[in-house]
Amino acid sequence: MKRRLILLFAASAAIAGFAQGQGGSREAFLREQAYAEMQRVSGQVDVLASNQEELGERLVKVEALKNEIAELRAEIAALKATNAELRNRIPALVNEARAEIVKDLTGKIAMMQTKLAASVQPAPPPRRQTSTGAAQSAPPQPVGPHREYVVKSGDTLSLISTVFKTPISRIKEMNGLKSDMIRPGQKLILPL
Repeated sequence: MKRRLILLFAASAAIAGFAQGQGGSREAFLREQAYAEMQRVSGQVDVLASNQEELGERLVKVEALKNEIAELRAEIAALKATNAELRNRIPALVNEARAEIVKDLTGKIAMMQTKLAASVQPAPPPRRQTSTGAAQSAPPQPVGPHREYVVKSGDTLSLISTVFKTPISRIKEMNGLKSDMIRPGQKLILPL
């Protein structure tokens, strides 16, 4: 651009020199033409300078956005890494929580069983009458923790065995029963 201005000034000077040889009016005309051309070029230089300044500002903004994008990408990568780490830790945390709950519940169940065993007093087994009317000896006393159950209407040894998870033979043995017949109101001793 500067070279063009220099050429214009040189052309203007040459025209001015030529015009001096041709006469005053031609010289004035050429000066006016050269001056008008310089004004036009000067305006173009101003526009280009303004555009260059605007482009410089845009370039600064683009660089700032580029840096911000790089920072956001780094932050996204860090968040993805943290997310992956947390996903990997979830099963371990769930297992820890599950183990803690099981341990807590096991302790509570054991405490409740101990309290239940202490609160249940074994009742003496009922005496049975033989066909002769003589009282039969009491069944053997249960060994270990046990509970007393009062037979309800509709109960069977099979049902009681299922509910209390105890074999029928064990219930019969603990209560001195010879058959599977039981009656409502009858008290049975069952293992815990």
